[in-house]
Amino acid sequence: MKKIVLVGPASQMLGLKIAQELGTEAINTEVKRFPDGENYLRINIEDETLIANKEVIIIQSTGPSSSGNQNTRLMELFMMIDSVKRMGASKVIVVVPYLAYARQDKVFRPGESQFANVILCLINSLGIDEFYTVDMHAPQILGECSCKAINIDSMKLLANYITSIGANDIVVVAPDKGAMERSKAFAKHFGENVPVDFFTKERDVKTGEIKMTGTLSLKDKDVVIADDIIATGGTMATAIKLARNSGANRIFAVATHALLIDQAKFRILKAGADEIIGTDAIDNEVSKVSLAKIIADYLK
Repeated sequence: MKKIVLVGPASQMLGLKIAQELGTEAINTEVKRFPDGENYLRINIEDETLIANKEVIIIQSTGPSSSGNQNTRLMELFMMIDSVKRMGASKVIVVVPYLAYARQDKVFRPGESQFANVILCLINSLGIDEFYTVDMHAPQILGECSCKAINIDSMKLLANYITSIGANDIVVVAPDKGAMERSKAFAKHFGENVPVDFFTKERDVKTGEIKMTGTLSLKDKDVVIADDIIATGGTMATAIKLARNSGANRIFAVATHALLIDQAKFRILKAGADEIIGTDAIDNEVSKVSLAKIIADYLK
């Protein structure tokens, strides 16, 4: 069965790289917004039989960017799925490297929506055959999908990059206790005995403000502070300051999904980070690690 990669507007570079890895044709989209705010998407073909009876792989991240917010990116994803289903695709595989709303998987205060589950239910309800995402914040909610659903781990790729730029005598620091399990798994990619430590963090559930404390044994160490997502960079910047005060040599701020909202880059670098490292799940200037091969390997 012939495969076609449909490259979404939020994943143009990654989508094209995946198509090249698979040796398949890549098709992009035409998007715009109507004056009333509604989204418009058209798959960039003149002959709809190009899609009929083909296996279509849709690549569309749903993170915020300068050219679109999460809601726009989700609507574009829904429209792409709907279009290829209407045109008779025999199989629809959806790759969403960063899934918006995935952090809203729990209810912290009365009246909140557990919206991560809803997003997956919506995608699943469109009749797709397979779903792939990367380092999902709460992978257990993939159980909402009745189709094959896979969470891809990018930690080895990130660790390989950090090693390649000369980091040594590494300590992996979790920005809070909740990130310890992920940080321990990450540390194993640097070696069996790489130490892992964490700072103590408290967050006000109403205001979102954080307080972080702790002094770790980091003198002359290369410190890797890793998380799945960096949004505004507040948690990361605070952890970096504490690591710098604890005598760290070099500090790397690492995330699969480096959203870097507002002044995040400034905040993180000013706090003392030597480098911000992300993957191309989010297409921006810190996307130094490509997910193309690992995603293509799963798709093969």
